[in-house]
Amino acid sequence: MSLDFATFAIVVRDGRVVDAAPIARWAVGKPEQRVADHFRSKGAEFVPLP
Repeated sequence: MSLDFATFAIVVRDGRVVDAAPIARWAVGKPEQRVADHFRSKGAEFVPLP
């Protein structure tokens, strides 16, 4: 994920965030869609990693 001020990763399994960089630690345990909506509202760009 990339914002104007940071680029970082979040790890999702079964629709929930299971790990995240310290800047997004609050997202751990939350639904993927809720987290994605939040970051998109901040202008984030998502790039899936294999």
